Amino acid sequence: MQPSYWSGWGKSISIPALVLSILFYYTSCFSSQVYGGEPVKIGLLTPRHELGFETGDAYLHGAEMAVAEVNAREGKEGQQLLLVLRREHPIQGENLNWLRELIVEERLHFLMGEVRKEDIPQISRMVQQQRFPFLVFPTEFIEAASTGEEPTGLFWISPSPEAFQRATVRTVARFPQKRFFLLARNSSLGRSWAKYFWEELKRLKPDAQPVGELFLPDKVDDYGPQIQTILAAKAEVCVSHLGEMEWPRFVKAAKRLGYFSPIIHFEVEGGSLKSLVALKKDAPEGVWGVSAFPFWALGGKETREFVAKYKKKTNSYPGLDALSGYVSIYALLEAMKKSGSSDPDRVLGTLEGLTFSTPVGQMAIRKADHRLLWPIWCGSIRFTPEYPFAVLGDLKAFGPDSFSP
Repeated sequence: MQPSYWSGWGKSISIPALVLSILFYYTSCFSSQVYGGEPVKIGLLTPRHELGFETGDAYLHGAEMAVAEVNAREGKEGQQLLLVLRREHPIQGENLNWLRELIVEERLHFLMGEVRKEDIPQISRMVQQQRFPFLVFPTEFIEAASTGEEPTGLFWISPSPEAFQRATVRTVARFPQKRFFLLARNSSLGRSWAKYFWEELKRLKPDAQPVGELFLPDKVDDYGPQIQTILAAKAEVCVSHLGEMEWPRFVKAAKRLGYFSPIIHFEVEGGSLKSLVALKKDAPEGVWGVSAFPFWALGGKETREFVAKYKKKTNSYPGLDALSGYVSIYALLEAMKKSGSSDPDRVLGTLEGLTFSTPVGQMAIRKADHRLLWPIWCGSIRFTPEYPFAVLGDLKAFGPDSFSP
């Protein structure tokens, strides 16, 4: 069954507009007798187009697919789910009147969304006043570290930055090479990552030799000088965290200077689908990276079906944002099943420590910081005939339990 669309907030609008309401029929596990016949309403936030971020359509498509699957499986006899889409407004100080109005006027039960990392604290504090869950996928999730002070209603439906960092160090520590160079962002998180990297590398590989590090701004006009510095240091391995936007620019400069021949390079986000698709045939084979969803190498039925349905729906392959939207719906579904209610406060309590099935296996939401314990993989870039972009091969899996405190 396909979702039906209608107008909202006073006039008829389409997907790229500010507000869209989407009606799905919910699973028969939740009868109208349990909830008094009221629809379960979930607000969904996505970035605005003009902000220059990803539009959030992949995240939305993932959420749509999850509910459509419940539709087809359970029919029309159960509780209705109302998904209310809102393109994110600018956050100005503590002014969140637009979100308060959305919550009150639409009588939302839950909130989920792909949100800029800098806006998450203010939104989550406001939502906490309503005592209902906020399931979030940060637009730059590796930069969105937990502080330990987040409101109890915030749940991170994304891999933790620490998981990517630990997997990176544990992988390169097994390389036979000894001379290491590090490229990191010139930010508090970048410097914290550098400190952890060197300390952990020395612990895992006592004979490792640090030969240099550079802290870079968010955007570098020309990576030539940095590449020459790495080569001059006679580094054997260079580990970087440049991100999905800057990594392709680094690759272009590095190829021009013949950088990848003498150096083993590991880019933390080099295995992300966005990076691989952006590079296309220019992807440097042999470079290492991390992926939280290497669907090309996962043979499980759930993974294959999710990828096939997404590709049929969008004519593209699903990335981590699409999977997060999909997984978020199923997390709420399982929490409502276990609590026997759509009451926000009861579901909030059930989400803590919740275990549920996903296309990448069983996942659990850690009670300590409400992080989803997400498995990840490290591997090296290679081309295959199955895809028009490079993928990661020689994968090494790191289970969620590897990153538990």
